[in-house]
Amino acid sequence: MKVRLYKAVFIRHAGAESVVWCPKTGGCTVTQDAQSILDEVTREWRDVEEIVRAVAEKFGCGVDEVREGVEAVVGELLGQRFVDVEATGEADEDEHEVRSAANLSEGQDDDWTPLGDFYQRHGLPSELHLDLTDGCNERCVHCYLPKGGAHFLDTGIALKVLKEFREAQGLTVFLSGGECMLHRDFGMILRRARELELNIVVMSNLTKCDGNMVKVLEEIEPQFVNVSLYAVPDAIHDGITQVPGSCQKTKAAIDALLAAGVPVRVATPFMRENKGCVEELKAFARERRVHLIPDAEIFGPIDHSCSNRDHALPLDELEGLVSEHKDVFAKECAEPERCAPDAKVCDIGDARLNLDAEGRYYPCDGFHGAIIGDARKDTLWEVWTGEALNKLRALKNRDFGKCGSCADRAWCKVCPMRNFNETGNMFTHAPWRCGAARVWRRAFGEQRGEG
Repeated sequence: MKVRLYKAVFIRHAGAESVVWCPKTGGCTVTQDAQSILDEVTREWRDVEEIVRAVAEKFGCGVDEVREGVEAVVGELLGQRFVDVEATGEADEDEHEVRSAANLSEGQDDDWTPLGDFYQRHGLPSELHLDLTDGCNERCVHCYLPKGGAHFLDTGIALKVLKEFREAQGLTVFLSGGECMLHRDFGMILRRARELELNIVVMSNLTKCDGNMVKVLEEIEPQFVNVSLYAVPDAIHDGITQVPGSCQKTKAAIDALLAAGVPVRVATPFMRENKGCVEELKAFARERRVHLIPDAEIFGPIDHSCSNRDHALPLDELEGLVSEHKDVFAKECAEPERCAPDAKVCDIGDARLNLDAEGRYYPCDGFHGAIIGDARKDTLWEVWTGEALNKLRALKNRDFGKCGSCADRAWCKVCPMRNFNETGNMFTHAPWRCGAARVWRRAFGEQRGEG
């Protein structure tokens, strides 16, 4: 029997453990003492007997001594649908796709996997966010990046960081911006990430996604493309981006990618301008069988100017939106287990590292003001294990004054980044956010057994 790994399956090792994950199906398993076997299961066809012989040679023993172990590992991979079998290769690949689509249609939350436990247990970074540029061809009214960005991440730095991330057993790279497709070497960086067997997520407005780019993304096979779509009616979307025709380009690119088999997710922050567009966006996503990822709260610009706050929903309008569309915003609720004074305030430093367009590391999305390293002189591992990030990891609820004892804490995503961007101090909570916590409590408290 010959087997090979599916293209969408990723394997990482740490200590005596190995994790095997398939983002298409959400399948994930952690094995013990199996690296020597897993290293022999590749994306090329290999006979199981060939794998047995290779493992035996590694250990300098007879094939009968390792056969049972090899067959057990291969059997688990087959059972989890991580590997294809040559006799049914084409049919199995089709079935693989069908299973993925079925999961989506059933509303499965495919954001969750056991990966987090594996990476936290071994203190490894699982995600890398690269801002390929801080420039953009849209001028969105709510954007947290100052207008007029003109930096492009040096390609050599990008490739260096990708290599270091992979050596640290990193898994998923997010290519973002600004608008990442403006980078002249975007295709090269994509291909290098694929060569390193990294799981890829592209974050884009897709207005630069022409036929050639669709072919590149079809070749690369990202986990998904996360696309910003603010409304289905052109006038509302284009009013937010301040670029006429942008809505038509984005929607056409979404359909072109889906026709090419490239998964897409629609990301929509809701504000004054598009608060009435929820149902149309839900229908747009449902018709295409893609996820709609909402955000009901806009965070402030990285220069503390609060220049976008006029577009954020007033609290009464936020409450109306959330209460009317609980099915859409239920996942946006804070996590009750983070309420204890000694609990870690958020997931900063748990999984992700970010690199800005100037080659500087920052700790989490939007927290550009907290520079924790420089890729031109620091390795990724030095930054990941460095003092600056460790201090942020150590933040507890009690460090945030009244937040630790606030009655609405279970409904508030206490966020050092949002605090910093809006007030200039990560420990100073913006009053609007206190009000937003009460909105979430009133909307969803009954579901948690309150009142």
